[in-house]
Amino acid sequence: MRVLVLFALGLTVCATGAAAQTAGYVAGLHPDRRPDAVPQLEEAARTPDQLERALRGIEKPVPGNVASIAATGNWWVPLRRPGMTGPYDLRGWHEGPASAPPPATRPPAM
Repeated sequence: MRVLVLFALGLTVCATGAAAQTAGYVAGLHPDRRPDAVPQLEEAARTPDQLERALRGIEKPVPGNVASIAATGNWWVPLRRPGMTGPYDLRGWHEGPASAPPPATRPPAM
């Protein structure tokens, strides 16, 4: 009885997998290309505020290759995201806003 139940369960899993594979749209004969009728972005421009935020913590003058990477379109670029915290945060992304003064520290009590 147990073998029959496991066999029926296996058939059910296989049947649902096959049904899930046949349903849906796969992009026609050329899945590596966008259809002709869809809108396409020609250029994604960055605002000066976005560029300033991406270049936060980099000393001026900014090297040309770093500025061009920060100005790229909608590509994912690690330069525009905060990285590790603590002593590895060389650009100060986790300290809060760039214009915020450092917190005042009190001398230790004697």
